[in-house]
Amino acid sequence: MERRNVPMLTITPKDVAKIASQSFVLPDICIRIRAMLDNDNSSLEEIGELIALDPSLSSKLLKLANSSLFRFESQVDTLTKAISVIGGEALYNLVMAETASSAFEHFSSDVIDLKRFWLQSVYAGLVAKHLAKIARIRGSERFFVLGLLHNIGELLVAVQAPELVIKCNQYDAKICPWHKQQELMGFDFAKCSAELMQVWRLPSQLYLPIEHIHDEIKALKDKEIAVIFCAARAGIALANQHLYTPHQLVPPTVISALNLENYDLNAAVKYALMEADNIITLMQPKAK
Repeated sequence: MERRNVPMLTITPKDVAKIASQSFVLPDICIRIRAMLDNDNSSLEEIGELIALDPSLSSKLLKLANSSLFRFESQVDTLTKAISVIGGEALYNLVMAETASSAFEHFSSDVIDLKRFWLQSVYAGLVAKHLAKIARIRGSERFFVLGLLHNIGELLVAVQAPELVIKCNQYDAKICPWHKQQELMGFDFAKCSAELMQVWRLPSQLYLPIEHIHDEIKALKDKEIAVIFCAARAGIALANQHLYTPHQLVPPTVISALNLENYDLNAAVKYALMEADNIITLMQPKAK
């Protein structure tokens, strides 16, 4: 029992994030786009010109812009059109989604089932986007990024303490993953995710919901936390269908806090199941 508690004394979310940030630096284009969006003197055309300097990123953004994430009536065939139709903030979220894909590849680990990890992340992103949309919370694309990034902490810990992640992933129907993590480490993987996002100096609306992702009390009071709270648990259930169902892990009280019903969660889950493979293919991770 004493040996199992040792990791609590030797690893912290801040330490994990600090080491990870030295290994994977947030791409300069993310920083520059964020600065331009926060500068009233910058135009969407200038942002488009910046992204056009990276042909690979431009191509991937156009693919995502034309994916089921947006469902535009007409084809988005240029960056200028993408920006005008999507808007600067949504474009930034697409860049962050592509950055998440690069980070997942960078931190990939043999001790993690990467297919399960990708599915869990993408399921959470899609459920979060759908719930945010039907709950009428602005910027539903941001919630896709939240879901996508919420569990990157698992990869970070796996690189630095692989034996610890192996133990954390020995959860079952009687103990949920976040409880197992808390039991072994004194924190959950999402705490590391939030810390890394802070080190990257991402906007607080991206990391604060993740920081409190498993706090039911806060979820009952804050709709943005409630969305990602429900989405993360739905993602876990969908990636571990032999162990859980979404309704087993998502308390109806949190659904009600969003002024939604159980059938809304069912609709979000159905949407995620239909679209996950397409989104993973678009993002083209090396390990599926």
